[in-house]
Amino acid sequence: MSKFWSSLFGKKASPKEEESEARGPHMPVQEMPIEQKFAEKFTRRGGKFVYCEQLDDAKEAFADIVKEYPTEIRELLCLDPALAEKLDAGITLTKTNLNAKIMLCSCESIVAYDGSVVVCEHQLGTNKLSDLPETLIILAGTRQFSETVSDALKSIKNRYSDNIPLNITSIKQFKSDALNEDNYMNYGSGVKEVYLLLLEDFS
Repeated sequence: MSKFWSSLFGKKASPKEEESEARGPHMPVQEMPIEQKFAEKFTRRGGKFVYCEQLDDAKEAFADIVKEYPTEIRELLCLDPALAEKLDAGITLTKTNLNAKIMLCSCESIVAYDGSVVVCEHQLGTNKLSDLPETLIILAGTRQFSETVSDALKSIKNRYSDNIPLNITSIKQFKSDALNEDNYMNYGSGVKEVYLLLLEDFS
């Protein structure tokens, strides 16, 4: 996936950024951008992050992920057919088959503090996270960053003030080649392989 971290960490430094790098050793430490904080925490947990400037980039990334399972994918679990249509999924959609290899969904917030992804019934329905497919592809927007889980919950309450959704949960247990303490302590309790497609201006 050629766009992996491409925008956040592969772009040429702007004059302002170069000036920041030239700051003296006694200057106050500058706060890391929320996008970078999230990306580092998310990938450290084992999540796979792809930045997409345009919808076509997200379509390409989605297709690349699906190609990793050429003989296994028969159905795509997705509770939002319009979302699958945006990515031109080209796979039989199901809203009920929890045995599908992959689930596609959006999210409510992506949290910089711990690299987690907050979802609710709008993405999961009434299903428990542990019952969902092993691989999750999550489409998120750059407007969905939150500093903390508490901030994410406040955002949900503001967004759905008339009808607070149920089944709010935080996805933060990711499969990783490197066995870390989080994965070890939570083995068998809903650990997922998670791909996050971060799309500009998607919400």
